[in-house]
Amino acid sequence: MEIQLKRIILSIILFGMFVPVFSQESNEKALHLTLKEAQDYAVQHNRTVWNAGLSVSEAQKKTWEAISSGLPQVSATVDYQNMMGFKMSFAGMTIPLEPTSNFQAKVTQLLFSAGYWVGIKMSKIGEQMSETARLQSELDIRQQTQSAYHAILIAEENRKILEKNLENIRTLSKSTEDMVRVGVAEQTDADQLKVQVATVMNGIKTVERHVELAYNLLRFQLGVETGAEITLAQTLETLIAERDTQEIMAAAFDLNNNYNVQLLDQQIDLANKQISLEKAASLPTVAVFYSYTYKIKKSTFDMSPNNVIGLNANIPIFASGQRHVRTQQARIKQETASNNRALLADQLLMQEKQLRFNLNNAIESLELQKEAMSVSQRVFESITRKFQQGTASSLDVTTANTSLLQAQTNYINAMMDVFTAQTNLEALLHTL
Repeated sequence: MEIQLKRIILSIILFGMFVPVFSQESNEKALHLTLKEAQDYAVQHNRTVWNAGLSVSEAQKKTWEAISSGLPQVSATVDYQNMMGFKMSFAGMTIPLEPTSNFQAKVTQLLFSAGYWVGIKMSKIGEQMSETARLQSELDIRQQTQSAYHAILIAEENRKILEKNLENIRTLSKSTEDMVRVGVAEQTDADQLKVQVATVMNGIKTVERHVELAYNLLRFQLGVETGAEITLAQTLETLIAERDTQEIMAAAFDLNNNYNVQLLDQQIDLANKQISLEKAASLPTVAVFYSYTYKIKKSTFDMSPNNVIGLNANIPIFASGQRHVRTQQARIKQETASNNRALLADQLLMQEKQLRFNLNNAIESLELQKEAMSVSQRVFESITRKFQQGTASSLDVTTANTSLLQAQTNYINAMMDVFTAQTNLEALLHTL
């Protein structure tokens, strides 16, 4: 007995030594985030944003590639030639051609090329488009993270409401069973209430699955492991208190700040540069070069110099209308991009109007559903008291509870509609 007691005490001591260590490790892995922190974390760790950042880096490299094509180019070649004993006859003389080997270094510098400068400008526009696409990707991730954060809070609020409803209906079911045992109530009444208990419990399990699904969606947006522990630092009450819907409704919409509009503006600019590029194809290209040849093995008959400097000029003369047709194609693309920009502007202005209407309508609907839920709660409580007094049937209780559950569901859906409409409008206004 004494040995067994010592073992228990030792186990308690060891448990006390190791539990804090494990708790510390788990706390280090856990994420306790506000909505803003979750959005910032997602922007830093989401792989979609990473890829957008890589696209920006790639565009920057392409710009340097375009610039480097006009900088000095140096190349070197080594050759070896063997004439296989061939002899050349010249002025009655026979001259054997010995094997030759040369090392040649050549430096080329572009002097003039209209296409070169236009190409650099087009590369810079491509770099700007990649950066704009990265910003749009960040905005999308912020919007999706905010939606997932809201979905978790809404689902957990729904679970709290259902758990409170379950507690009430369980209490009523237990009291009814007691009444059945003393002969005051019928077994049918108790059975109907048991069915209600099972229905609410099933609803809670469904909501729990929704909560886990929302957490998994948030984990995906944050770029963390599937088993990572996440806790939300904000509640629905604090989140609603911090968000002024009237301020969002009053915020102005600047069409030029929209990333999709900026992308189309850049596409129009790119199309204009494409027109300039096609026109530049009719202008000459001039380059200067210097070549040095070191003759490793000279031929018997060698007349080539070691140092050569020269100028190359490529002058386009006639291309059977090919350049003209390409210029026309570039003009068509430019006009198409301008039409797409105007179409997008009209769509965004209509979208802004619709999103403001949706948010205002969702706020009004939320107030109505909140009042309806309060009324349904009072009706349920009243029917419950009457049932306990014997002036209402179990069917009345079941009907009142079903109406209450429906009113609670409508309230939760209305709250989700408010958050969704608010998030969509904030994304359009770039206020996320």
